[in-house]
Amino acid sequence: MPDIPTLPLPSILPHPDAIRSWKQTATDYESDCWEFQYEIHRYLGRVDDEALRARYDNIVRNMHAIISEDRNVIPIHSFLSSWYWYRKEHQTRYEFALRKLQLHRPLPLIAKRDLTAAPARPRSPNAGDVLFRYGERKWLQGLMDFGRLRMRSAEQYALMEKDPARHDDERVKHSYSPGQYVTLTMPDGQVVRPVSDLKYSTSGTDYFLYCVAMDWDPYLFDEFSGTDCCVVIKDPDEFARRMEQAAASQLPGWYFHHCPIDYFDTHERRPRERIDNAMSKEFRFAYQREYRFLFAGFGRSAAGHIDLELGPLHDIAELHDRPAV
Repeated sequence: MPDIPTLPLPSILPHPDAIRSWKQTATDYESDCWEFQYEIHRYLGRVDDEALRARYDNIVRNMHAIISEDRNVIPIHSFLSSWYWYRKEHQTRYEFALRKLQLHRPLPLIAKRDLTAAPARPRSPNAGDVLFRYGERKWLQGLMDFGRLRMRSAEQYALMEKDPARHDDERVKHSYSPGQYVTLTMPDGQVVRPVSDLKYSTSGTDYFLYCVAMDWDPYLFDEFSGTDCCVVIKDPDEFARRMEQAAASQLPGWYFHHCPIDYFDTHERRPRERIDNAMSKEFRFAYQREYRFLFAGFGRSAAGHIDLELGPLHDIAELHDRPAV
């Protein structure tokens, strides 16, 4: 087995009862155990070198954005946990070592983020009690003064999203099973093994969506082109109520829903993990900490966009400029 260094890990674990609830022990939070688990189930073994490097870069970006003390106490199987990302980083780097492939970047140094100047913060990870819409002032001033916003269809997002922060197909979600652990039985009874990983695609109903973030992060101003300010929504439930009311005449009978996005590893799915085409995204986007408002058609076609006007939002929201460097 290769010998690779372990990043400095958090000094505290989740509560013992929380660890036991996942049928785990404290050993599951040790890098030696992560390597043993990976040896048993080498889920990245058939990922090509370029994709492996991209995966590692995405994990490191997420670690810088997500890891924090309040996430150290969340069990390791949740993407909300700091431990989840330490494990993903270590196992991905372990695959580099198994291939005798040199890591293309220095090991990450995860520093504590200073967010004392943030205009607002959620009470806990994924709380959704305060939301952040990053964008250009020319649009966000209209959101503040008149409640003007545009909800785009999943189809339109798929056609327009070109920059890395938005480049995701909102209609179909893909995941993979390591081909070396899969057997297929042909109609004639012959058992064969696939020569590559098996790809699964999840689709669903058409929908219109409006996306926001769940935390203040100065780096998100750089992720979305043209962003120079942020609307901080202090009462998400009231914002949702006004949105549903404003859309009632345009989308009668459509199902309205709003909640945080679930992020999943395309190459290592948890047992019985559910992937939804509208409310799940692959984990390379986890740093965005996305929250969605959507109208689902369930048989109705969603195309183009709808424009809504919720009324002035000054009583439930604030507009903040991009922080000075």
